[in-house]
Amino acid sequence: MTTESRYDMDEPRHPIQVVARRTGLTADVIRAWERRYHAVSPERSRTGRRLYSETDVERLLLLRRATLHGRRIGDIAHLSSSEIRALVDTDESAAARAPQPSRQGLDHTLAQSHLGACLEALRALDPKRVESALQAAALVLSTPTLVEKVLAPFMRSVGDLWRDGALSMSHEHLATPLVRSILSSLVSAYTTPGASPEIVVTTPAGQLHELGAMMVAVTAAVAGWRVVYLGPNLPAVEIAATATLRKARAVALSLVHPADDPRLEQEFRKLRRLLPLETAVIAGGPAVRGYESVLREIGALRVPNMVVLAEELERLR
Repeated sequence: MTTESRYDMDEPRHPIQVVARRTGLTADVIRAWERRYHAVSPERSRTGRRLYSETDVERLLLLRRATLHGRRIGDIAHLSSSEIRALVDTDESAAARAPQPSRQGLDHTLAQSHLGACLEALRALDPKRVESALQAAALVLSTPTLVEKVLAPFMRSVGDLWRDGALSMSHEHLATPLVRSILSSLVSAYTTPGASPEIVVTTPAGQLHELGAMMVAVTAAVAGWRVVYLGPNLPAVEIAATATLRKARAVALSLVHPADDPRLEQEFRKLRRLLPLETAVIAGGPAVRGYESVLREIGALRVPNMVVLAEELERLR
C-alpha cells in the first residue's frame, strides 16, 4: 500500500451516523465508548461534528465483535487493534465449536436479561447505570428485538410499577428521556433508497406520549420505509397535509393515553376524509381498544405489537 493510499484510508471523513450504520452500534454507544473508554479518537470538522477514519470504523467493528462474545468494553478498549483481533479470533473459534442454542431462544434469553438489568438500574435511580444498561442492550440485540423485547416492555413496566406505587414519578421521568435518546439514535441510523415507500408517524391530537410513535418509526425504518416522524399531538388536518405532500403510502398513529377522548372520533374521521384513498392508516398502542369502533369504521389497520406492524408494512410494500 502506498503512503498516499494509506493516508486516504485514514483520513477522517465519516460522520457518526454513517459509522453507526456500518458497525451496527448506536451513535449513543459510540459516543459512550469514546468518552468513557477512549476506544477511538475521532477528529472534528470545522462545525464540531465527529469525523471517523476507516481505521476507526475497523476498530469499532472489532470491539463490537469482542463484546458480542462477552468481553467487557472497559477491559479491552485500551488494547491495540491487533490484540483485539487476536481475542476475537480466539473467541469466534471457540464459539464455532460450542453447541449452539436456537437464535430465537438466545435472543429471548438475552432480552430478558437486559430488561431485568434496565429495571434494576432504574430502581436505584442511577441515570448512568440505566443509560449503560440500555446501551448494552442496544449493542448485542437486533433492533427489532431491542424494541419489542426490551424498550417497549421496559416502559410498560415503568408505567405499571408507577401505578402500583412501586416506582415514583421520578423513576418515570428518569427513564423516558434515556429511552427517547436510544430511539432517536436508532431512527437516524437508517437511510433508505429514494424509491422506498414513505410513512408518516405521529400521535393524534391530545395524545402526548410519543415513545410508542418513536418505536413505530424505528420499526418502519428497519423494514425499509422512509420515515417522516412528526412527533406527538398533531391535529388531523396537519397529518393529512404532510402525508399528501409527501405522497406517503401510510400514516401510523400511536395511541397511549387517554383511551376515551371523545374528540378523537371526529379527528379519525377527518383524517380519513382528507387523506388520499390509497394512503393506509395504521393504529397501535395501549389505547387502541378505546377507539376500536371508529378505527374499524375508517378502515384503519390495528396492530397489537411491533412484530405485527412489521408484517403489515411488508404486506403494504
